[in-house]
Amino acid sequence: MTSHSDLNDIGKWPWSIVPTRAFGDSRLNDADRRVLGALCAFVNRAGVCWPALDTMQDISGYATRKSVFDAIQRLKRAGYVRQLKPKDYQETKSGWKTNRYQVLWLGNEPTPTYEDINAATRLQDVALKDDSNEDKGGLGEDDASLSLAHSLAHAYSATVERVLGQPRRAENELGAARQLAAMGVDVPTIIKATEAQCRACLARRAGVPALADVGRALDKGTFALAQ
Repeated sequence: MTSHSDLNDIGKWPWSIVPTRAFGDSRLNDADRRVLGALCAFVNRAGVCWPALDTMQDISGYATRKSVFDAIQRLKRAGYVRQLKPKDYQETKSGWKTNRYQVLWLGNEPTPTYEDINAATRLQDVALKDDSNEDKGGLGEDDASLSLAHSLAHAYSATVERVLGQPRRAENELGAARQLAAMGVDVPTIIKATEAQCRACLARRAGVPALADVGRALDKGTFALAQ
């Protein structure tokens, strides 16, 4: 069970999962890898994190915040870090007050969805405030609900790839999948609704619908099931 001693007051994990490919990359120096490790101590499942420069300076051992900033720029150019822009997530009223990043373990991860950003907040807050949820998947779900969420995410991903030919990582949709599981949505419903949304996007020449889009269509009852 996770204890409060496992996480400090800014949400840092006691371990860091760093992309293996970084160790042999001649474009990076050891200090860059320390900064990458500092970022990885804060990520959620989608690789999303937003530690302050002062925090990364403290963890990585750099002398100045500028040195940390320069290292992040090198990591971005080398394809290990993606800086997320508030406008891409429709945060237009006040914007983000801190930089938000996505760590790229493989280098070809999709841009996180709005739900992935929110999931990062919930994961950190729950871990800090209530360690009793560890046995319930870390977010207070029971085993059946968590299992259903994973099934919904994988059903969505498989349907998108079948209809649109576009791969979609199921783990990046878990935030929306958990909400749908809590609503009692089942796998056949997600498959039908996802297929309907994909075909609607094809007709409009739009992009790939996120699982959250499918959920909104379900909530509004606006999807048409193919017979």
